[in-house]
Amino acid sequence: MTTHRITPEELWSRQQITPLDVDYKLWNKKRKIIQSFSQMTQSCIFTVDVFKERYDFASGNFSSVFGYNPTDIKTIRNQGDLLEKRIHPNDKKQLLEYQIEHGQFIYSLPPEERNDYQQIFQYRMLNAQNQYVNVISRQQVVEKDRNGKAWIIMGMIDISPDQILSEKIKRTVLNRKTGEILISLPIPAEKQLTKREKEILLLIRQGLLSKEIAGRLNLSIYTVNNHRKNILEKLNVDNAMEALNMAKDYGIIY
Repeated sequence: MTTHRITPEELWSRQQITPLDVDYKLWNKKRKIIQSFSQMTQSCIFTVDVFKERYDFASGNFSSVFGYNPTDIKTIRNQGDLLEKRIHPNDKKQLLEYQIEHGQFIYSLPPEERNDYQQIFQYRMLNAQNQYVNVISRQQVVEKDRNGKAWIIMGMIDISPDQILSEKIKRTVLNRKTGEILISLPIPAEKQLTKREKEILLLIRQGLLSKEIAGRLNLSIYTVNNHRKNILEKLNVDNAMEALNMAKDYGIIY
């Protein structure tokens, strides 16, 4: 089964920022402040321009801590997804899913609340010695356009004090205004499963096939397969294993 997977680019396009909405003279001054700060900290700092859909700046620490080519870091605007290249491949996939989920969560909020949240991740990344280490990455909006929409995102990456490597990303969302911490995001309405769909998903986790599930629940195999199809579509995944992982992440099943 192939489902339509929304991309981060599609989510950001909802911002509908125009050239009239952004003031690059003002941002150039603020960027210099961030660049100066980056020289006084061991953190690896980067900024993303949502309007131009590209990296705007990356600090030199990315070279010393993670082994990036210094020239590439200085010319980050022309390097595409350079910073993602040293993230563990499995973590990169999870990170993309979390970013999309976060975007969907943000767009479910009133416009005046959308820039209040900071994302905090722990994932694996290759260091300068070419070894995977845990890093802490924090991302938040630091500049808005004239209409209050997220325009510049800043991230800070540090080596995590927790170096017990895990195959699962840790993610926390912090409301910077209220201090509220979200370990998991509210389940979007379109991803909520019915009682029967949850029941079938739990039986799938037990290893039962559609025919066995049909017998257990006194349903036709056609009805079971239709429920399975609905589960995949709601969770926007391609197979039962991904559905189980996604449902666990959302707290739909435990």
